[in-house]
Amino acid sequence: MNKNILALIALGSLVLMSCGVSKKSLNNEIELLKVKTNNLEDENKELRNKLLYFKNALEKYDNESVPKVNINPTIESTPEISSANSQLKELEKFIQNDANLSAKFKVFKQGGLEKYLKISYSAMQRVIAEAKTYKGTRHVMGGLSRTGIDCSGLLYVSFQANGVTNIPRTAEEFARYGSILINPNDLQAGDLVFFTNTYRTSKFVTHAGICIGNGEFIHISSSKGVMISKINDPYYWRSKFLFGTRII
Repeated sequence: MNKNILALIALGSLVLMSCGVSKKSLNNEIELLKVKTNNLEDENKELRNKLLYFKNALEKYDNESVPKVNINPTIESTPEISSANSQLKELEKFIQNDANLSAKFKVFKQGGLEKYLKISYSAMQRVIAEAKTYKGTRHVMGGLSRTGIDCSGLLYVSFQANGVTNIPRTAEEFARYGSILINPNDLQAGDLVFFTNTYRTSKFVTHAGICIGNGEFIHISSSKGVMISKINDPYYWRSKFLFGTRII
């Protein structure tokens, strides 16, 4: 029972014991207690409704990265990232339908796939935040600064700025790390994304970016610089998408 209510009851008892009280006065005290009790119940209901509202809002916000909220007793501070089962075999089957792509993949595969690289969720969020600070930076092949940068360079400097130094420099080398995912709808914030045939080359992987959630990724465009695009963009990126990798 609320401490205030207990105090009022105790005070009423003392008054009754020390002196006589009128029936009217006693009834007033009882009514006062009822009002206070009702107010406390209303406040508790309001608080619980607010908690339920915030829980539902979080769940609707971003199903891929939202924390699971338990109203009682605690709220988890770190979203759960679902583990990724390798989809390498599915990728190989898909690539077999394109003779040119299949030949490039065979060469690429010789350098190794799904190598070990694990980054914490919080570190990956900082990597994404760093990459976003480069928005608008123009494209310069081989660039690694805010005056000019390329797609793999954006990944490289964003990881380096957060103390992750055991990383490669090129898009193709980045693509060798993490569990392969071929369905864009399975991607979560922090997954790396890779594309092909964005320019003429013998390379299998020609472009890279970082998924930031909600089907979007941050990368660099040769014409618009560092920007955010939709992975499933039907006009360009969907047809160029190869796979994503999960390193979280």
